[in-house]
Amino acid sequence: MKVAIFAAVPEEVGILADKVNFTGIGRENATQAALRFLDKYRNEEFTVLNIGTVGSHAFPVGTILSIDEIASAGMAFYDKRMSLNKWHAPMLQQIPTATLYSSDSFVSPSVYTSQYLDEVKSRVGCFDMESSALYSVMEHYGKKYVSFKIVSDNLNVTIEVWKQRVVELSKSLAAFVEQLFMEMGQNEEIEFLTL
Repeated sequence: MKVAIFAAVPEEVGILADKVNFTGIGRENATQAALRFLDKYRNEEFTVLNIGTVGSHAFPVGTILSIDEIASAGMAFYDKRMSLNKWHAPMLQQIPTATLYSSDSFVSPSVYTSQYLDEVKSRVGCFDMESSALYSVMEHYGKKYVSFKIVSDNLNVTIEVWKQRVVELSKSLAAFVEQLFMEMGQNEEIEFLTL
C-alpha cells in the first residue's frame, strides 16, 4: 500500500517529519502543495493521509479524531459532501469521528461573529485551514483520502498559544500514527510517498 502523508507544518508531526509532505498553513498553500505532489505522483495509486491539529468546541485538547466529512467555508453545507475514506484497524474502533470545517482563517470569536460560529458549531466538531483544499485536489484526481487530527485548542487561544501546544501534541499524534501503521503493516507493506 502506498501512502502520502500531508500536514500543514513540521511542528505538528514531530518525529514523523521525514515521511510527511508539508502544505504550509491555509487553503491556497494546501492547493499548491497538492498540485506539486501530483506533478510527480499523479499516475500512482495511493491514499492520502492528512494529519495535524484542529480547533474544537466539542472535544477536549489532546483528543485524536477520525475525520469522516469536511465542510468548506464559502459553501453551503449541502453544496458538496466531502466524505472521506475509512481505514480499518482495531485501534480505530476507540477513536471518535467528527465533521471538520475548513476555512481561510483561524476560527475564534475574535474572527467570526458569535451567530456565525454558533451556526457552524451546530454542524461540525472541529476546524482547520487546509483540509478542504487538499481533499478537493486529491478527490479530483481520484485519490483516496483519510484524515486523523488532534485537538489543539477549544477556539479560545491565540496563534502564539497554538504554536506552543502543537509542539507538545505532536508527540501524541506521532505515537498514534506509528501505532496505526504498525497495526496496518502486519497485513501489507506500506510505502510512504514524499517529494
